[in-house]
Amino acid sequence: MSAPILPDLQAQAVSGQGPAYLPEFRPSTLGTMGIELELMVLDRLSFDLFPAAPDILRLLDAHEKPWVHTPEITTSMLEVATSILTSYDEAAEQLEHIRATVQRAAFEVGASISGGGAHPFQKWNEQRIYPKERYFASERKFGYLAKLFTVFGMHVHVGAGSADEAIRLCAWLTQRAPLFIALSANSPCWQGEVSGFCSARSNVVGAFPMSGVLPPDVRSWQDFRNYFDGLAAHGIVNSIKDFYWDVRPKPEYGTIELRVLDTPLKPVYAAALACYARELCLEFAEQAGRWPANTSRELYVWNRFNAARDGVEGNWIDPESGATLPIAEAIRADLARLGRRSRDPGFPKAIEVLETLMRDGGQAGWLRRHLAAGGGMNDLARLASEMFG
Repeated sequence: MSAPILPDLQAQAVSGQGPAYLPEFRPSTLGTMGIELELMVLDRLSFDLFPAAPDILRLLDAHEKPWVHTPEITTSMLEVATSILTSYDEAAEQLEHIRATVQRAAFEVGASISGGGAHPFQKWNEQRIYPKERYFASERKFGYLAKLFTVFGMHVHVGAGSADEAIRLCAWLTQRAPLFIALSANSPCWQGEVSGFCSARSNVVGAFPMSGVLPPDVRSWQDFRNYFDGLAAHGIVNSIKDFYWDVRPKPEYGTIELRVLDTPLKPVYAAALACYARELCLEFAEQAGRWPANTSRELYVWNRFNAARDGVEGNWIDPESGATLPIAEAIRADLARLGRRSRDPGFPKAIEVLETLMRDGGQAGWLRRHLAAGGGMNDLARLASEMFG
């Protein structure tokens, strides 16, 4: 989602060079969406991570385009973000343009681009911090965790309409965040080892002190501002970017941001996943004033763990009913209900794509079968790159 021009106070807070700052919540249109993808930069011969992101970003600077590109914390990563979107077809078209443009730029510098939540065999200690003060500040603050954070996620922004509604929608979307972990899971390997998880990436974020979810007693934007101010007074946070929550408000955009997904192996998967999140938010918005009945942190953590470990073949405990359901069954129930109410003419195509992601164990299942058939870690990285390209 295209970034607004940040006030100097916020830019300084984000970089750690100024006092804590939380902007006012920007008015937005309910149900608009934006998609951010963190992409791997790979060597075209070895398929190891390749620190060529600065060169690719310079080439992308020359392109006129509706989307934006930015560095990420290490030089083997780059981030792309769409403009404001309103439909599945619009999202799929722009993401394909992003894929083709970035892949061409990568080819010019001897690199390839890939989706995926975690590179299968890279070593965290070999990564280089991107030369930007914000990232150097992160390295000083978090030590080795900064390089360990060479994982690749998809973030979905959904327009919330108002500040108070953003907090309520955060609470509701958090309930279903584990379903998105399962659907997007495609990182079964970590640091050269089979992890035992469908999404190894999901376990990395938990090492950061402000990971987790929106506290259940935060019920309004003023509650959140008070909460922010209290943490800032202790030096715990300096800006909204210090919250590594699974779903967080993003006041400068006027959105809520779902942050749990592995970067999909194909752009069309990203479009479908984003539209699922958008349709859920539109449905929640119609239930004015209603809040989740069960905000148990332990229940959420258990759902999250099962989704990361077992992917679409796992189970989910519905926080509202208490019923234990197969994750695929819970997702299909959502899609059937949302399909009946959606006004997006492309949403039936999104549902078809999501059905593909639930087939045969999803993306993680496809990669695991490749390993079981004798493929090595390099082959796994090559396969992911070919799927993206």
